[in-house]
Amino acid sequence: MKDPFNRCNNVSRCYAPCSIGAVLFLLFLSACGSTPEVADTNGEAEKTAWSINRVVQSDRSMITLLDPFDLKHHQAEPPNWFMRDFAIADDLQTGRFAAVLTEKPGTYNVRVTFGELTEAEQAVAGPKARLRLRVINRRLLLSGGDTWPSVQTDHESFAYDPRWISIPNADYGVIITALDPASNQSDYVFQLIRVSDMREVDHAPALPRLVYGQNAGVVGVNAKGSQYRERCGDVPAKAVWIPLISRTMPIPGAVETVELPRSIHSTAMAHQQSGSNAAMPVVLARYPKVGSYGFYIKPDSWNNNQVRSEKTAMVNTLIRCAVQITNVVVAPDAFELELEALPTARDRVSSSERTELLTGFQDWMNKKNDMASYYKFQMVQRSDGDSAMVLGVLEYLNLSSKESEALLPMSNALRVEYLVDRLRGFNGSEGGGLQ
Repeated sequence: MKDPFNRCNNVSRCYAPCSIGAVLFLLFLSACGSTPEVADTNGEAEKTAWSINRVVQSDRSMITLLDPFDLKHHQAEPPNWFMRDFAIADDLQTGRFAAVLTEKPGTYNVRVTFGELTEAEQAVAGPKARLRLRVINRRLLLSGGDTWPSVQTDHESFAYDPRWISIPNADYGVIITALDPASNQSDYVFQLIRVSDMREVDHAPALPRLVYGQNAGVVGVNAKGSQYRERCGDVPAKAVWIPLISRTMPIPGAVETVELPRSIHSTAMAHQQSGSNAAMPVVLARYPKVGSYGFYIKPDSWNNNQVRSEKTAMVNTLIRCAVQITNVVVAPDAFELELEALPTARDRVSSSERTELLTGFQDWMNKKNDMASYYKFQMVQRSDGDSAMVLGVLEYLNLSSKESEALLPMSNALRVEYLVDRLRGFNGSEGGGLQ
């Protein structure tokens, strides 16, 4: 094979950035679940251009070849962490996965091989991407993007998965090629080429996106961090009160899972099933008291999986805006609140204030020994503005609702001053600490 990993000194010439539009021991591994299809046992496979053809079902518009155990350091990070360049930079460099984003969800025919493209494949070959891959447990999972470890997916849950492929331990350069889907060939080919030094493989700078007929692209380069999208403009004059059960404060502009009474859920489900408007505008607040603060939400999508008990349901929804309660009307079966929107402060903070907050937050994360500390710090550091930076710190600190609510009417400058003092206390400069 001639120069399979030719250098590309200018990344923009190789990949166009795209917008975003997912066992412990060797003996245990070899015994888990279905016996993986064997790629090579004696070194002869590469000589005979071994290959395996698989049908991959993907609901996430991607195809992945990886060992979840080798990515367990992402176990504490949120789903889709792999869509951000800062989260996968070390994984790309050390060859912990090979993956490609496709045009859309669907079923794909995938060939994994130690050899070259066939003549028929070469005739219909489209864009390519190059990645590094290190196999350390003699097998890899070929899947549709559902095997990335995260807070929602345990890296050990795939031990008995039938999609494993047995592959010799080694360092590989991987060439992924998209083929013409109208041909009778595979949709994608993963060529695994053994290398003595992975550094000779110039890998894609982020997740590659390969669609036949288009230039090779990458997704997640220069990814932004924390972003919050409030909707304070549609806060109604009145809304029904729902007790805020969570110990921590919902973050305005974030999508969070909130606890609602089963009665609210049942009413909304009935509206949805009848074809009526199923949106339920309510305010989450600790108390229905004039002058206190709450959080306006308007969930509009309901299903039976949200039900947790006879009394509660858990619903994923946007925290649309913080509000202040200006009046309370007591009805026989509810508290109706009159509201005033409380948008997040927009004032800028100085560079020294920003540095002080980020330094204190990083020190706290390091002392906390959080597995996701690097990811969380990068999210805050790359926040979409000063307001998002402050909200990002608040989101990860998990202060009590009572303490966090006191910060709602403050400017960003005052919030930073408060949080710096709070972090300093935890980090040992002064007494006290975060809960």
